[in-house]
This record gives sequence, C-alpha cells and structure tokens, in this order.
Amino acid sequence: MTNHRNYRLLVLMACMQGIVFYAPVATLYRRAFGLDIQGLFLIESISWVATIVLEAPWGRFADTFGYRLTLILGTALFLVSKVVFATASGFGGFLAERLLLAMALAALSGCTEAMLYRSVPPEDAAHAFGRWHAAESVGLFSASLAAPLLYTASMRIAAYGTIVSYAAAFVCSLFLVDVPEANARSRPVTGRAPREGVRLSMQTLVRDRGLVFFLVAAAVLGEATQSATVFLAPLQYERAGIPAALYGLLFALTQAAGLAAAASARVVAACGRRRAFMSLVATAAASLAALALSASAVISVVALIALATAAAAFRPLSTTLQSEKAPGNSRATMLSVNAIVMELIAAIINAGFGHVAAMGLPVSFGFLAMMVTALLFLARGIFTSTAHS
Repeated sequence: MTNHRNYRLLVLMACMQGIVFYAPVATLYRRAFGLDIQGLFLIESISWVATIVLEAPWGRFADTFGYRLTLILGTALFLVSKVVFATASGFGGFLAERLLLAMALAALSGCTEAMLYRSVPPEDAAHAFGRWHAAESVGLFSASLAAPLLYTASMRIAAYGTIVSYAAAFVCSLFLVDVPEANARSRPVTGRAPREGVRLSMQTLVRDRGLVFFLVAAAVLGEATQSATVFLAPLQYERAGIPAALYGLLFALTQAAGLAAAASARVVAACGRRRAFMSLVATAAASLAALALSASAVISVVALIALATAAAAFRPLSTTLQSEKAPGNSRATMLSVNAIVMELIAAIINAGFGHVAAMGLPVSFGFLAMMVTALLFLARGIFTSTAHS
C-alpha cells in the first residue's frame, strides 16, 4: 500500500531527529558534567542491553496495535530523553537518559523501517531508504553549522535547543496513518500479539546463515563508526591540535558525508551487492587505520569523512536486505529480532571498548580498524548463503 504522506513525514522526522545541536561536542559535554570515557562506554553497554530486552516486545506491540501508535510512543520517549539529557549530570543522570533512549530506539528500530517499506512500492524501497537515511544527515549537517553559536556560549543551551527539533518530530508522528501488511491477518482487538511472531522470526533468522553474518557485519561497522565519529572524534581533534571553535564545522563536514546514503542504491546497482559490501568495509577499515597511525589534522579530517561516507552508503543496503527477508505479517517483529542480534553485538563491543579507550586514541582506533577488517572474511558466507548478490 503506497502512502506518500507517510513517506514524506518519516523523512521529515528523520531530519528533525538529526538536528542535535550538541552533537559536535557530545563527548566533551558528558565529560564537563561528570562522566569520564569509561563511564560513557559502560552506559552505552547498559543501554544496548536494555534495548535488546525491549526490542521483541515493541516489535510484537507494533504488529498488534499498528505502526502508527508505536511510532508516536517511541517518538515521545525520544523527546523525553532529550529533556533529561539537557539537565543530566554524573553517571546516574546520563544513565537515566540512555535508558529512556533505549526504550525509544527499541520502539522505533523495526517499526520505522516496516512502515517506510510498506509506504512505498517495493521497487522503490532501496532509493526510499537511502533518502530517509540521508535526511538524518541533512539535519545533523544543519545543526552542526549552527552549533558553535550555541555551545560556545553554553553547552547546556545546545542541549536545550535540541529539544525543540525532537518536539517537532513528535508532532509530525501524530499525522502518520497505518499501512497494514498485504498478507497480514487482522490484528486482534485484545492487544495480544500472535504468539508465533517472535518464534517464526527466530526460526527465519536461524535458517538464514547469510543473514546472521550480515547482521554481525552491520553491527560491527555501525558501532565502529559511531564510536569513531561521535565519541572519539572530538578527542582526535584535540590530539591533532585543532581549535575547539572548528569542531562544529568539522562535524558538519562529517555529517554531510552521510548524504552518500541517497546514492547508495545506484552504487549497489552498478557494482553488485557483494562488491559494494567489500568496498565500503575496506574503506572504513583503512580510515580507522589512518586515525590510529596519524595525529595529522588533515589526515584526521579526511579519514573521519571517508569513514562516515562508507557507513552512510552501507546503511540503506542493510535496511533494504533486512526488509526484503522479513515476513509481512510479522515484519516489525522480524526487524526487531534482527536489531536484537545487532544490539547484542554492540553491547559486547562497548563493554570491552571502554577499557580499550582508556589506553589512548591510537589503541582505540587500531582496535576498531582490526574489527572492521575482519568483516571482509564474512563476505563469502553472506553472499553465498543468501540470494543477496
């Protein structure tokens, strides 16, 4: 069922939720208000575990009560998490923010993709996912240009400004309409999801070894990119002697690279899924290796932009492949189960990476580079066990 209004609203919501004014100094913000780097990654691990626990229940909720209600609730929780972040201090305050964020991400992770996939023709899904991912980068890019005007006065002001954009995203969610699956059974009015939903999704995942390998690759690449471009980038800029006044502009350049998501479908169509996978992973690994080996300002900026570009182009490929393999009557549940696998991997990475990060930036980036390089050995298992190529 095509619904252009849903598609436009989801893209607009992604853009609004990308407008995070404190993003260029997110690590410095947390450090300024009482959270060290080890505490940061510990909270990330706890947050991922909470998200894992909540993923399947939210997926079943979405398949039972509809995508629209789930998205409204998830967007509301997202907004509340930003309110808490703007006033947080110390380990407890930032942990509370991440737990709220975990609830929001669990609600949105499978449901948003499911609604978007059902709101456009199947042949347009790859392009739609690319534009949707790119919209978030547009929001982050716009916010990054304005961010220095806010955080140079007060980092708290940057956090308060972010609340406005998330409130706008919540208002947009109220205008969404449900798009039922073409082969879905009628949803029970009792609110009880089909019992076999999670079991069927798990069975589908267990039978498809290639999909499991792909989820591992997506999780490792996503977490490595998040750690490098969000948490470690400001510290790398300090290491390279770049003035703090330029952090917003540099973050904007990194996020502008995320617009590569819009061209992802064309790249994949031109060279094939396996070759695209190999090229993007190799680019990310080389970028991380360069960050480990050099404190040059130029190399640091170029490497972070290249890493962000590769990760952005990878995301629509990941979302499209997962949506294609999800059964219609349990689509949100299946995507949530996939998310559980990726979030479990992310939690494990964060649990260990907090200790690695304490050893310094070269060791941190080197560790991430080795993890991403190892993904190249999964390509054969991914694209021979499935019909992805």
